[in-house]
Amino acid sequence: MKWRDLPKILLLIPTVLSAASSSRQECDNDGTTADTTCKITEKAKQTDYMDPSKFKKLVLSFEEDESILPQLRGTIDNVISKADITAFISALPKVEFVKASGYDDDINSNGRVYAAPEGYAAIGLKELKTSSSEAYNKLLQMREHVRSTTEKALHLCPGSLYIDFTTISQKTEGGAHTPHADNCIHYFDDGVVTCDPARVHPYPNRVAASIMYLNDPGNGNYEGGQFYFANRTNHGEVEALGTVNIDAGKMIYFTSGIENLHGALPVLSSGGGGREIVEPRRLALAMWYVFDPSLKESVDDSDPNDPTEIFTLLLPESVEVTSLLQYIGTYIVSLQRKPTIGAWTVSKYGHSILHILFKDHSAMFSMNFMDPHQLTDVSSRIVVERHTDVNKRPSLQYMLQESVLLHGVLDELSKFMSDRLFDENERVSVNDGLEAARKKLPGRQAS
Repeated sequence: MKWRDLPKILLLIPTVLSAASSSRQECDNDGTTADTTCKITEKAKQTDYMDPSKFKKLVLSFEEDESILPQLRGTIDNVISKADITAFISALPKVEFVKASGYDDDINSNGRVYAAPEGYAAIGLKELKTSSSEAYNKLLQMREHVRSTTEKALHLCPGSLYIDFTTISQKTEGGAHTPHADNCIHYFDDGVVTCDPARVHPYPNRVAASIMYLNDPGNGNYEGGQFYFANRTNHGEVEALGTVNIDAGKMIYFTSGIENLHGALPVLSSGGGGREIVEPRRLALAMWYVFDPSLKESVDDSDPNDPTEIFTLLLPESVEVTSLLQYIGTYIVSLQRKPTIGAWTVSKYGHSILHILFKDHSAMFSMNFMDPHQLTDVSSRIVVERHTDVNKRPSLQYMLQESVLLHGVLDELSKFMSDRLFDENERVSVNDGLEAARKKLPGRQAS
């Protein structure tokens, strides 16, 4: 990349890096464990920096002293200039957004669960890197500035806050989030919010988050969609002054626990666009943070969390790949509630990939139905890969249920092929491929 092609936002970086470097000399993180403390000099103490240990104690003290809440949340205007945000949005590949997860009601409990709400999609670093290098490079610059701004706003020792996950969220008509915390699954006990110790949150190590608006209602053709803080003692109703008006570049920062229940109001169409029907689109940069450096989001080419191939199945030329994708997709959707309600969430990525996410978010698998025109050879194929989040290992429950589901998928593939293949050589080739795939799975499906 030539220097003249770099985004204008790079102009912000020398100032940010210089300030961070200077601060680290005064408040140095030894970086050994999640609970490591910052070595704070007398000069740094005068600036009210907190190490992770002191910060955690402050958050815990909220239960006894709610007056500290302003120290645990806030908003900052113009974190990134509107011009830089506009340049970033123009580089975003709109079609690459993937239906994403969020919190929704669990009909079998009084709490909340992770589910796929209406009108909500997202794109992460990995997807952006492969689809738009321009947008990816701009996002890398933005996210570091947002991270350091959040760290400073929470009075944390510079360099102690690590990015756990970055995503661009896209809410279209109906898109909303019900009240939730970011590191525990909550319920209301006599109207008062409580973390449920019997239910494990996918990301219990998250300590803070930030949401930055990326477009205004006027240029997004929408109304509503505001972020809000929810009341902790009134069954999660929106706080009287808890709604944050939308303005591109405005950032909301907050700690991740039940002290900061939050959500988003539904996105509505503004009816603009003239004769052309323009879908409402509310965009935001969402980031979550941890203290443990081993959990930080990877941006390297040598990402240890790159997908692991489970199996690849070659397909005969006579198989119509689009029909096969629809057939298998319908089958998997029918199993979303097995073995329990909300066990799996199925979404389509692009034109040919299915994402199948397990309820505990320890892992997911994808199925890429590849047509000949996507390949350098003449063979169509299905590539099945397992994906893990950050440095998580797939849970035992995930591995067991993945095996059950994929054995069922292989059975359905066998049925689909047997009804459409009339050439004996093709039948033998497909059956051999299916058997080889079954041998790569941990166990056979119970009959």
